[in-house]
Amino acid sequence: MASTHQAGALYNSLTAGSKIIGTVVTDSDFRIDGIIEGDIQCKGRVVLGDHGIIKGDLTCQNADIMGTINGSLHVENTLSLRASGSITGDVKTKVLVIEPKAQFNGSCSMAQEAQQTENNDKKEKKASDKKQETPKVEAPKAETPKVEVPKVEPKTLAEKKREEIKIENDDVIAVFDEPEIIVEA
Repeated sequence: MASTHQAGALYNSLTAGSKIIGTVVTDSDFRIDGIIEGDIQCKGRVVLGDHGIIKGDLTCQNADIMGTINGSLHVENTLSLRASGSITGDVKTKVLVIEPKAQFNGSCSMAQEAQQTENNDKKEKKASDKKQETPKVEAPKAETPKVEVPKVEPKTLAEKKREEIKIENDDVIAVFDEPEIIVEA
């Protein structure tokens, strides 16, 4: 299963037509073009090819997903979901790259360190289990001050006929004998 790839580095591969049922643990990179029904724990990069399928949880450093995953993903650094890829499940990662036409159905939690997020989730669950109901405290309601507005009588038509427009130095520049009619839509 281990092969030599690029400058002598070791990687594992599961070719198309192959199927593993159970947990897979690997210290090096892992390319999957077959089917895995079970969890994967990889200390390197996982590459899921176009026809690769994972039905289980994936934990790794980096992942390139071009195939289908049904399960949770915990990626320490970068998760790249390619255009042909599909993820159904929750994701925890530091960096998420999603290409157009890729499918992602689930929730994503991004933190400085994905492991830190997982630990915080466990702590929050323990705290919520022990949490007692806190009493509700309501702030006193403030009354709205009442303001009286003086009643203003509208001008009569005769008063409107002699409107004067003045500029800053109080010189009269125009006198209108008829009121201006404004129609608003």
